[in-house]
Amino acid sequence: MDKKKLRYAILKTLEENKDPFIVLESDEIAKEDIFKQGKFLDQESYITKNTYASNTIYWWGELTEKGEEFLEKNSTFAKAYSVAKEIREWLPFFTGK
Repeated sequence: MDKKKLRYAILKTLEENKDPFIVLESDEIAKEDIFKQGKFLDQESYITKNTYASNTIYWWGELTEKGEEFLEKNSTFAKAYSVAKEIREWLPFFTGK
């Protein structure tokens, strides 16, 4: 997944008060990629108050004003995020998982 799209998905997931690891991890998106982009978002002040342990994000923080602005400016990703989320919800129905 494109870095910018993954960053958007992480921020959107946090905006919905959900854990990005639980919501986004899949065959296409590795937990390590989510961590790497989450760490980037933290370092660049898009999110704040992450808690780290064992070289991973143990507890996700919250959006900053900068993170909220990123979501607004990149609203073109909103449709793709919504479609991907819907497909993910339907996938178990088709695969039997």
